[in-house]
Formats: sequence, structure tokens, C-alpha cells
Amino acid sequence: MNQYREQAILAGLLVVFAIATRVIFNYLHVYNFNAVMAAGLFAGAYLGSRRIGLVIPFLAMLATDAILGFYDWKLMAVVYGSLAVAVLLGKFYAKDATLLRWIVSVLGGSLTFFVATNLAVWIFGDGSFYPHTIAGLETCFSMALPFYRNTMLGDLTWSTVLFGSYQLVSMKLPKRVTVTS
Repeated sequence: MNQYREQAILAGLLVVFAIATRVIFNYLHVYNFNAVMAAGLFAGAYLGSRRIGLVIPFLAMLATDAILGFYDWKLMAVVYGSLAVAVLLGKFYAKDATLLRWIVSVLGGSLTFFVATNLAVWIFGDGSFYPHTIAGLETCFSMALPFYRNTMLGDLTWSTVLFGSYQLVSMKLPKRVTVTS
């Protein structure tokens, strides 16, 4: 199988995995415990094309938003933009793949998502739920802490599954040998 086809299959599997975890855990009311960010990180780290890497979390979110419901376009733009950061963090990890870089990448993605999306909720809201004051901003972030816990745990769990599985499979598969004539 050629490399492009292998990457396309892997990209498809990552999208399906991210969709499945988001739908299942939302159905169970365990919000933000999904593999969307992890799939973006993994794609950034191991898929050659940044474009394909970006498509994975965007497609997973678009498909699940169609199922779960769309919301304010400005907030959606921030959510999708935060997921794009995950792909870039995956590229950062891949430059020198160490455990420390992996932890920084995963937790950095979780923190970026938390800060950006909750700041957007506060900024783009009409001020009735979270007033446009420092106290309103503090309330917005404090009310989001349970979601941040789920985001962080989900990102750590699903990144461990994806990156760990990849490492295990890489150790078991024979190395490809390039034959030149």
C-alpha cells in the first residue's frame, strides 16, 4: 500500500474515532471527554500534511455538531481554531518526540482550548449570563472548570491511547527496507 493511501486510511480512522467518542460521551453527559483534540495532536505529529491534519478535527467537529447541534458561529470559529492549535502542537511534539514534549503538547492543547473558548463565551455573550466585567469573566472561567477537568482527562486519555498504540504497533511491525537497484 502506498504512503498516501495509508495516511488517508489513518486520517479516516482518526475522524471516525473522534466522532464516536464525542457522540458517545455527550450522550452519557460527560462533556468534553472526547478524542477530537487527541486526533488533531496525533495527526499533527504523524501525518505528513498539515492540511490533512487540520481536516481531521474540523471534519470530526463538523459531523458531530451536525448531530449534536450547531451554535453561535463566532464561538464555533474559536472552537475550531483551538483545535487547529492542536495540530500545530503535534508538529511541535514530532520535532523532538520526548515524554516531556508530549505532556506539554497535550496539556497545552487542553489549556489553549479552555482559555480560548471560555474567553469567547464571555466576549461574545450578550452579558446576561456572564456580565462583561472582571467578576463576570471570573464566573465564566470558574463555571467552566468541570468541563476543563473533562477536557484535560479526555485529552490525556485519548492521546495516550493513540500515541501509545502507535508506539506499540511501531515496535511490532518490521521496518521497511528501501531497495535500490
